[in-house]
Amino acid sequence: MQEENRGVWIFSEVSQLAFELLGKGSLLAKALRSELVAISIGSAEGNEDYIKHGADRVLTAADPALANFHVDTYADALSELATEHKPDVIMIGATRNGLELAPRLAERLKVGCVTEATRIELDADKKYLLMDRLTLGGNLVETHVSKVKPQIATVARGLFSSLPADGSRKGQVVKVEPKIKAPSTKLLEKKPKEAKGVRLADASVIVSFGRGIRKKEDIAMVEKLADAVGGVIGCSRPIAEDLGWLSEEQYIGLSGQKVSPRLYFACGISGQIQHLTGVRNSKIIISINNDPKAPIFEFTDYGIVADLYQILPVLTETIKQLRKS
Repeated sequence: MQEENRGVWIFSEVSQLAFELLGKGSLLAKALRSELVAISIGSAEGNEDYIKHGADRVLTAADPALANFHVDTYADALSELATEHKPDVIMIGATRNGLELAPRLAERLKVGCVTEATRIELDADKKYLLMDRLTLGGNLVETHVSKVKPQIATVARGLFSSLPADGSRKGQVVKVEPKIKAPSTKLLEKKPKEAKGVRLADASVIVSFGRGIRKKEDIAMVEKLADAVGGVIGCSRPIAEDLGWLSEEQYIGLSGQKVSPRLYFACGISGQIQHLTGVRNSKIIISINNDPKAPIFEFTDYGIVADLYQILPVLTETIKQLRKS
């Protein structure tokens, strides 16, 4: 009789994303009456933090060969651990590394892989995951079911909420030594990427603008609003790619940044599906557009139908006065 797969595993080299996966993983593990396991590769530091955020166990592989990310060696480590322990679910952070790792891991294990899942829930029988992902430029949502386990999915930052850290939680940190082959590539040097703009993924308040801003010098009007609300500025794709007014790191959408701020202002953005894909995880969306039929209003918590050039200065000054009072 084949051994049943059990356990919900999470992995991400980005701590905050790992904590968010643990938040979702705790719900799945509870429903499956299974354990929640965090995988730590390359460093033994911070393992207790995984337990504080919900992990029952941490499998930590601190082999010096895993200190730097090499997709083949990481796939070696994870595939051997998964073959030995047979988890039911593996959720991997949809970072650059994670998006490279997950499909290779799936190929090693001969299972399916859903990349950048937007929803993960159990089916009615609590047997398989229902995993949604956007397709056709964000115009359709596909629901995938992988009936060969482990079920693997990558998840972007901001989709799920992490649990509050609980220092009283008890868990087990287990050192593991998976067999890995020497990497096929050699790291010669590391250079930090020069940041040309702000890190939108970390921002709690974003003031974004589109073609409703007619001239580059008028961006100052948006910046003043961003300063008033303690936020940073972003833009729609045409502003960065077609006009070059902001860096490509600052445009938000399907092929740009995907953000999850507490508050998102959409100023003069029509709201095409490609842009909405990037802001769907925002907690509150406030839209300002002079077209009452703009698609953005269908996805807006608070909408203002007005001319940007009239409303932004008034809104900015009002917010400033409110913050002084």
